[in-house]
Amino acid sequence: MKAIVSRGHGPGSFLLLNTVQIPILLLALSPWMAEAALAQDAVYVPPEAPARVHPLPTLREQAWEQQMWVDKRVKEVLPALMREYGVEMWILSMREYAEDPVFWAIKAPTTFAARRRSIYVFYDRGPGQELERLALGGGSQGGLYQAYRSTRPSNRGDQAELVGNEQWMLLREVVEDRDPRVIALNIDEEWAFADGLGAGEWEAVQRALGPDYLSRVRRVPRLAVEYIAHRIPEMMPIYREREETVHAIISQALLINPSLVRNSISEAIAYDLDFGRQ
Repeated sequence: MKAIVSRGHGPGSFLLLNTVQIPILLLALSPWMAEAALAQDAVYVPPEAPARVHPLPTLREQAWEQQMWVDKRVKEVLPALMREYGVEMWILSMREYAEDPVFWAIKAPTTFAARRRSIYVFYDRGPGQELERLALGGGSQGGLYQAYRSTRPSNRGDQAELVGNEQWMLLREVVEDRDPRVIALNIDEEWAFADGLGAGEWEAVQRALGPDYLSRVRRVPRLAVEYIAHRIPEMMPIYREREETVHAIISQALLINPSLVRNSISEAIAYDLDFGRQ
């Protein structure tokens, strides 16, 4: 039976599959996930193939690659998932250093934390229309979002950043203008990746939405989990290079010469005995 190496759902993850396991794996996935898996071509790697070290791109080049990935994911992957699960609006609210797990999959690679408070709103305007992506606080993440600013002037003379009650008032206005039938929030007792809304943020969201829109809130954990897990085909060549580099380093770093080990142990014991006599 021929072994096939298939790339997994995360950096550094490879799955060793055989020709019997692959159909079973695809049957376990939803049709949408199966299509994504088929797009990631499996590659047979002979046992005698030498490991290769690929030079890492510069940080600037890596950031450009990652920006292209997140751009495609929020524009193509996320709308498909929201429609699959019947979600018209997805609200993510978080504070600096207490980020929702989804944040790391929707931000620009040059952003290292949320702002004092970051509220992201994704709204499905319907088939044939681009998903609306709003940032109520913080920047546009390299053009990924329409970033709202305060009406107050800053010390620099431009518009100040949204903070405090301004953000919640604007969130209420955004929701009322779009009047979604289903609003998803990241609250879940089982899936950590779908439980990113903190208790304090949840209380503030409830006050902002009010009773009518709270009745439309749904917990859709698979939306967050599947979005984080999904890998677009453009990622796969880069992941393969990284994995080959890791294996090449391991194959060199973990080479053990038994005679050198024996000599080292003997020298260590002799040193300890000598040290004990002093």
